[in-house]
Parts: sequence; structure tokens; C-alpha cells
Amino acid sequence: MTVNQVTIAQPVLLDYNDLLNPNADLNSLIDKAFGNKTGSLGVCLVKNVPDLPLLRKNLLLLASEFTKLPSQTINKYVHQQSTYSFGWSHGKEIMNGKPDFAKGSYYNNPTYEIPPSSKDPEYVKSNPFYGHQNIWPNQELPQLQPAFMDLGKKIVDVGILLAKHCDKFINKDLSTKKDLITNAIEKSETHKARLLHYFPITPEDVKETSDGGNLDSWCGLHVDHSMLTGLTSAMFVDESIYPFEEKDKSSPEMKDILKTAGLYIKDRDDHYIKVNIPADCLAFQIGEAAQVASNGLFISTPHLVKGASAPFLARNTFAVFMQPNIDYKLNDTTTFLDFTEEVFKRHY
Repeated sequence: MTVNQVTIAQPVLLDYNDLLNPNADLNSLIDKAFGNKTGSLGVCLVKNVPDLPLLRKNLLLLASEFTKLPSQTINKYVHQQSTYSFGWSHGKEIMNGKPDFAKGSYYNNPTYEIPPSSKDPEYVKSNPFYGHQNIWPNQELPQLQPAFMDLGKKIVDVGILLAKHCDKFINKDLSTKKDLITNAIEKSETHKARLLHYFPITPEDVKETSDGGNLDSWCGLHVDHSMLTGLTSAMFVDESIYPFEEKDKSSPEMKDILKTAGLYIKDRDDHYIKVNIPADCLAFQIGEAAQVASNGLFISTPHLVKGASAPFLARNTFAVFMQPNIDYKLNDTTTFLDFTEEVFKRHY
């Protein structure tokens, strides 16, 4: 794909009020969004989520606020013991075979400040990337904790509603395995939320190569290892202006800057499709754990982020990885812990 061949997708759009209805028949829409057939992108949008615009605004601006703290302050919240899976992480994840400095992440559990299993020291020692308690910069940025948890819990709640309809679709083919996605998410204490800050980059950083390479200048191509991943619409911020404000993506200036930038999905035919998430919607992607557990009825979503270059322009977003407890069996032989150990070998 080149910049002149951008195809913009229109993902399946679900209504939050329909998700609330356990009797709603959404099977055809779930199949179209997440199924293993050609034409499925592995992503859907959910509209009319209560309070979403305010929760999104309250949190995403704080990604820029945190990264402008003094470096010695930021370093207080780097947590090596959890493999950088709580608190601040920058340059620790491996993308395309090298440390990723294009983005930084603030990680925490969106549903438990202190997971119940963390009361067992052996659990924490063996599973530091899941068992540690949350880490917050409450002295320097006290508003981060409530904003992060409020939006994180909202996304998990919507994810559970969506999971129930996913299971209705799966159950007709997996007669011996009922409600596998709902149970995995609803009973989990290992969900992980990630407040993402994509740093401003230069025109040279985003320039495509002659063979169409360097599409992933802000985030390398990958699949998530969750059951479901919930995503907000990205917020773009000119960090030369304080107090920070969201740039209007509908302005002619931003339309030009963002015409090829943003989230891309690799579809079933290996084509890259650009996905725009409206500010008043959540997006949900299928993760690799759901692909394994559903025996391939669902296919995980390969995706990347192509950068946008403008002076001081940063991109902030929020992702919630809804995943099972470590002993949850994805199939007869593989627990989620077995699966994630293989995943971590790829990235660290």
C-alpha cells in the first residue's frame, strides 16, 4: 500500500442499547465484525455509550501532562519488577526487532487497584506483570487515577456486554464450550489498561519507502493477546500550546495532516485498511486469545498505526486489554499463562 492507495473502512456499528438487550439477535453483525470470512476486519464500533465523551476527554489529555513532567519524576513510575507492565514504560517493548521509542505507555489494572491474588506473595513473584498493585503519580498528577479507572471500568463493562453477544454466536458451533469469552472477561482480575502517548515525529520518520514500507511509523504491526481490546478514538494535541487541548480533526489543516495517518487493520486478504474511530464511539478488536479459544471462529486483528508529522503534534489514546485469569484454559492443553509466556518472548 502507498499513500495514494488508502482505503478507509466502515466497520460494523453496534448500538450500546442493543448490547444491553440479551435477546437481541446480533449474530450476523458479530460474524461480519469478527468472523473468519473474507470481508471481516476483526473490529467493530459501539455508539451511544453513556458518558464516553467526557470520560475520554478527562483522561486522554493527561497523557500529554504526564510526559511533560521532569524526567526524574517520570522515572519514579518505571516498574522493572513487573516487566514494565505497571506504571510508565518507554523504549522497553520490542517492535520490528528494536526498542520502541515512538510511543510511551502508562499501564495499570482498570478493575482492581489491588488484585485479590496479589495477597499471595508467590503469585506476585511468579506473575509480576499481573499480580502487582497499581502505581499512580498521585503527588504530581492526582487526577490521573480517577480518570484512568473511570474510563477503564466503563470499557470493561461495555466489553462484557459485547462478549455475551459474541458467545451467542460462538455457542452454536462450540457446543461443549459455553460463554467462553464472557467468563474469561467477567471473572478476570488480570485486565490491563494502557494510556498511550505517541510522541511527535518528523516528516522523515513517516516517509514511506519506495516499496511501500514504513507504514507503521507510530506503532508496528501486531495482534493483541487479549480476548477483546477496547479502544477510544485517538486525541491529537499540539504540545507547544498550554493548557493542552484536543485538535479539531475536522479542520482542513488536520484533515490534510491525518489523511494517511492513524489506525490500520490488515484484512483477511492482506490489504491494509484505515479505520477511523469517531470520538463518541468505542472500538473493539478481537485478540489472539479469543482466536485460540474459539478454534478459529474469530480471527485476531493485525493492526498498526501510521504516524502524522506536524510540529509538536502528539497522539493520545487508551486501550483496555480484556483477558482471562492466568489459569483459564484457552483449549484442552493451553492455559492463558502458557499462551502469554510465548507472547512475551516475542516482545521483550
